[in-house]
Amino acid sequence: MTNLGIEKTPHCCRHTCISMLADARIDQTTIKKIVGHSGAMTLTEKVYTHMNVNELIKAINMI
Repeated sequence: MTNLGIEKTPHCCRHTCISMLADARIDQTTIKKIVGHSGAMTLTEKVYTHMNVNELIKAINMI
């Protein structure tokens, strides 16, 4: 990143993506699944919420 003159990190991009998903009114369970925040999920989100890849792609395409 330094060699390219970019002062942001990949983690900054992650924050931006999450913010954009929230701005697009994507539900929190979907955002958590996209970014892999399984530790922050409730039992219901972890065990009982099933989403296929196409649903997650559709959410990403909303931004």
